[in-house]
Amino acid sequence: MTDRSGHNPAAGFRKDVVGYCDPLSVRAGETVHFKLSRYGEGVITADVVRLSSGDDRPHGTGLIEEIVAADLVPRDVGLEVSHQPLRPGSYALVKDFPPVASGSLQLYCQPTLVDARRQTLVCNGTLLLQVSALGFYAVWATGELFLDTAVVSQRWYKVRLTLGVDSRLEVTRYAAGRAETDRTDQTEPTTGCSFPGGDLYFAASAPGEGHFNGRLEAPMVVAGEPGGSTEVVAHWDFAADIPAQTVTDISANAYHGRLFQNPTRGVCGHLWDGSVQAYAQRPAHYGAIHFHADDFTDAGWHNTLSWQTPRNLSSGQYALKLLVWAEGEIVSDEYVPFFVRPGQGQRRNKVAYLVPTATYLAYANQRLAFVPGPFGSRRLHHANDAFLFAHKEVGFSMYEYHADGSGVHYSSRLRPILNMKPKTGTWAFNADTHITAWLDQRGEPFDVLTDEDLHLEGAAALAGYRVVITGTHPEYYSTRMRNGLSDWLGRGGRLMYMGGNGFYWRVAFQPDNPAIMEVRRAEDGTRAWIARPGEYYHQFGGEYGGLWRRLGKPPNELVGIGFAAQGFDGGTYYRPAAGLSSDAYARIAFILQGISNAEVWGNYGSQGGGAAGEELDRWDAELGSPAHAVIIASSENHKPGMLRVKEEFHMMEPLGEDPKVRADMVFFEVPGGGAVFSTGSISYAGSLAHAGYTNDIATITNNVLSRFLDATPFPMPGDPVQV
Repeated sequence: MTDRSGHNPAAGFRKDVVGYCDPLSVRAGETVHFKLSRYGEGVITADVVRLSSGDDRPHGTGLIEEIVAADLVPRDVGLEVSHQPLRPGSYALVKDFPPVASGSLQLYCQPTLVDARRQTLVCNGTLLLQVSALGFYAVWATGELFLDTAVVSQRWYKVRLTLGVDSRLEVTRYAAGRAETDRTDQTEPTTGCSFPGGDLYFAASAPGEGHFNGRLEAPMVVAGEPGGSTEVVAHWDFAADIPAQTVTDISANAYHGRLFQNPTRGVCGHLWDGSVQAYAQRPAHYGAIHFHADDFTDAGWHNTLSWQTPRNLSSGQYALKLLVWAEGEIVSDEYVPFFVRPGQGQRRNKVAYLVPTATYLAYANQRLAFVPGPFGSRRLHHANDAFLFAHKEVGFSMYEYHADGSGVHYSSRLRPILNMKPKTGTWAFNADTHITAWLDQRGEPFDVLTDEDLHLEGAAALAGYRVVITGTHPEYYSTRMRNGLSDWLGRGGRLMYMGGNGFYWRVAFQPDNPAIMEVRRAEDGTRAWIARPGEYYHQFGGEYGGLWRRLGKPPNELVGIGFAAQGFDGGTYYRPAAGLSSDAYARIAFILQGISNAEVWGNYGSQGGGAAGEELDRWDAELGSPAHAVIIASSENHKPGMLRVKEEFHMMEPLGEDPKVRADMVFFEVPGGGAVFSTGSISYAGSLAHAGYTNDIATITNNVLSRFLDATPFPMPGDPVQV
């Protein structure tokens, strides 16, 4: 793949093997399956490593890993890895559909990417119903019908194919934005078109072939001779059971089908008129499914290697490490991370590191870091970037667009994720290893659990932990996740929120497969795209999507602060709060022990040169920040690129110096003896390792964790002191 200049930026990088695992989180004693694919030559060796830090930059924390005894494959033999293809494109499949010699096929379609290529609406053996910019086609083994009509993107069409002796193709075009018909065209009759029977595809001619970009609605097959009696063979109602990955035939024959690669449901059909906004209110208005040729949520690879984790394996962050050798030299590598929780009956540590895997899914395979714009440049930085650049078929992040211009609603861990591994950019996963490296350097035993675990188990996943530590960017939260964390905190938990832009977007997970996550970016927020009108409700569960702030549960209520500003032109420092009352100072005195007399904290770090940067959160009473929270310090002197979030503007206005562009470091107590410490900055963790962990940011963080581990309850302000 080349850029517009004809240059191939991926040249010089080598990636000989890629992979993913399932499940991503296991309990000690359970088995993790690795699914790998070869893209080059060489002998492959495999190890399991416990991963402490993945930041291999010269000015970073360093790559810190420890090999775990696993006996996966003899090193002198190497691991056998075959090439496994990636086949994007969503479709529906109905198995064993019967032959239909005469009758009709009817459906509604709305193409969303119109060009000269033929895209398949329906395929049954040798029978194809297709569309291109030039018109509509019916093709079978012995003939073809072509309706010469200019096809317009985003316009609904009713297509009817008569089967049998007098085969005819008839297309009715609907007026833009209305259910009224505009005009109807039809071909001259011909002979011989019929359903041969067998597997029936909607939106593809086969997996990976002829995929349709657009919406299909209400396909129906009727059998019968012209002028005689007819029978409905199948009538698929795409408005039925919208959360599921199945399509329902409402005829008596029950030719139900299955969906592949998660096309978008809960979207407006040809009847939608704006009178309702949720599919549950009037399902008939949401009878469409939006298919994309680049939908991709499940690579479907077979297991290359499986490892039963030892029952006594310590909870932690691990990876399968693959090295590719040629002529005695390492020529490329691959890491496949996974997470191990304590085994059944195994004693838990007091500290849990809550891995923000929902955020990892949202950013999975995002290419913003190496395209022009505020987030990156044209330069590729490493082999993982190069693979993403060269292989769009590996799927997109939720920050990108499908080829037809619609936003990417779904992401999945059932595919290679090139930026969820060490030795990549320090964003999300790799940035979070600054926290695990700090815990290891401190010698603090800790367990890990993932967002998926929290979503499935709720507060029970956190039971028994005295302290929960977040990653640097826990941005995406389902309702179950947020309720689980809130419930645990309400029972006296101690939470260290170690980042910024947390608890921001509501997401949903597929009910029968939590490996797949959905986002509906609604009317507001700092976002790459916005969902189409009438489509703000999640397919998975039917909840309204968008910002937790707009849903009446701003992050300020949970952690004291909420998203305030974003900028990527460098970080800055915190200035300790002045003029604290004696009571407030007494409540945070434990945090300040051993702090130098410096006027500012964190004017250093591997993330933009300062502890306050990238994305910032601030205290705000109007958004529910607790009145008794103590603002320990606030950032200042941000660079011009650090701008306030757009959801706070009602009208455009020049701001100049904006006092609301800041990170607030806060502490507050919660009922039940618990407490919350929030840093207010994604860049904060990048300052922990400065000067060998001998700095004010590390001292503050160590002080907080040490006191949070102390079982002594935190009294609520104003409560009588227990003697």
